[in-house]
This record gives sequence, structure tokens and C-alpha cells, in this order.
Amino acid sequence: MKKSKRLLTAALLSIITLSLVACGGGSQESVEDYPSQEIEMTIPWSPGGGSDIEGRLVADHASEHVGVDLVPVNVPGVGGTVGLEELSNKEANGYSIGQIHEGLLVSHHSDVTDINYDSFEPIASMSSSDQILAVSDDLGVDTLEEFVEYGQKNEIQFGGTVAGIPRVWVEQIGKELDIQYNLVGYEGIAEAIQALAGGHIDAAIVDYPSGNDFVESGDMKFIAIGTKERAERTPDLPTFVEKGYDLTMGINRGYVAPEGTPPEIIEKLEQALKETANDEDYIKAVEKVGASVNFMNTEEYKEYLDQQDQVISDVIEEISAE
Repeated sequence: MKKSKRLLTAALLSIITLSLVACGGGSQESVEDYPSQEIEMTIPWSPGGGSDIEGRLVADHASEHVGVDLVPVNVPGVGGTVGLEELSNKEANGYSIGQIHEGLLVSHHSDVTDINYDSFEPIASMSSSDQILAVSDDLGVDTLEEFVEYGQKNEIQFGGTVAGIPRVWVEQIGKELDIQYNLVGYEGIAEAIQALAGGHIDAAIVDYPSGNDFVESGDMKFIAIGTKERAERTPDLPTFVEKGYDLTMGINRGYVAPEGTPPEIIEKLEQALKETANDEDYIKAVEKVGASVNFMNTEEYKEYLDQQDQVISDVIEEISAE
């Protein structure tokens, strides 16, 4: 009798176990079956800025190459760190990825957040945006020379993320141009541009996709670009370099997964993003918004982030020592 009960119990446990597995309660799916459901992409900024625009282009075009939908989710806050801190705590199963750029490194070295790029598994870099000095139409300056002259007599109110890469750029511009300046904090470039267009601040460092519509509407002006040579899309816009200033500014947007994500999954995502970066429709879409495709594979992206981390660490240390 006892033996019969033991056999019955064992049979019931087997049925329960099989049911749990069928319902997803058992072991994780094999890497070979990945991906089998949509992937959430954290964009740690508000809608409307360059990071949001470029991130959504990646999601739209990469879905075909990944094989499932990539679903962008905006999680803004504290210079992009709120969304990335949430991402770092998500399950490392390949179904949660996110966008980062150099701003995270600045936030880390400014003691805003404990996480840094090495809190994640880098996948690939996808695009880059040249950065442009934009001024409010109300400021009454049309050229970089007039901007410098104004800034040597008046304190220029810049807008940007205090805990992000705009802080570094504003410091570099202020010193290189030898002007008086102050940085007013905003949560992301979209908010700073709205303030600039409304005449609440004097200047901001923006990318072409975020600012061009406001330039065309007459709310702001582009007066210099942070490239070594003039950009094709803005041939009449001078560079800081040609005006005699040792100043370049740019940003690379890449994608990461929570630390511990299996390397086989990272490799699959890397391959899908590589295919996306070579997709003519994606290339045209990125260029249409004024950015450019800048693919770096996992190893190349790791090396790039390592280098940038050292540069930004040195700059923040120098700023803090003043």
C-alpha cells in the first residue's frame, strides 16, 4: 500500500513538473531558441531628443534582423541614469537591452550613479551625431565671433544635462572660447531645446536631428559644429577648428544588456545589429535625421568605451579640482 502511494506521489510530481515547464515555469529556454518573444529596449531619455529618435530607428529596422519585435520604452530621469539603473537589475536573459552613450560615463565619474558602462555587457555601437552650438534667436548673435564677443561681456546661460556629457562640453567651450558661462540643468536635450526655443536660456549643445526643426522655424540658430571639417548636411556651418579653436564634440549611441547575459545571446544580438547597420533602409533613415551610422562590434565598442572612460575621468577630475 505504501509503495502504491509513493508511486502515485511520484507520478503526480512528474505531471506537475511537466505542466510548469510547459507554462514557462521550468528551466530557461536554450540559447538556440533565442529569441522567442519581443525584446524590450530601454531608452533612458524623454521622447523627442536625438537619443530617442535614433533608438527608435534601431528598434524599427533591427526587428527584422533579430526576428522579433524590439519595443522601445522611454525611462527618463537624472541624466539618463534612472532607466539604466533599472536595466542593470533586470534578468540577464536577452529580453532586456538598452541604449547608452558617453553621458553615462560622465554621470558615473560625477558620482551621480554607481553604475557605469562596465555594469553591462556591451553589444554594439550603431550611430553617431555631430554636436552643434545653437543659440536662441533672441540672443541677437549670428556668428561664432559675435557669440564670443557677447560671452566675454555677459554670462551666457547654457542649458543641458548637468550630470551628463553636456557638462563636459560646456566646460570645454567656456575655457576654449574664454567666455563667461553657466549651465542650467535640464533632463535631456529635448527639454533644453524647448527652453532654448522659448528664449529661457541663451545656448545649448544639440545634435542636428533634435534642433533642425527649431532652426527652420526661426526659434534658434546653429553657429558652429564640433567636427574637424564642415559636415555635408550643413555646408555653410563653420567648425570650431577652422575658427581657430581646438574643440570637437560628438556622441556615439550604442546598446548594452544586463551584466551576465550569455555571450551566445550577445553574439546573436551583435550579428543582428551588424546586419541592421548594413541595411540600406536603415542607413538612409539615420542620415535623413542628420546622424550617421557608426557600427562598432562588441570588442570594438568595449575598447572605445574603455578609452572614453579614461578621457572623461580625467576631464571630470580636472573640473572638480578647480
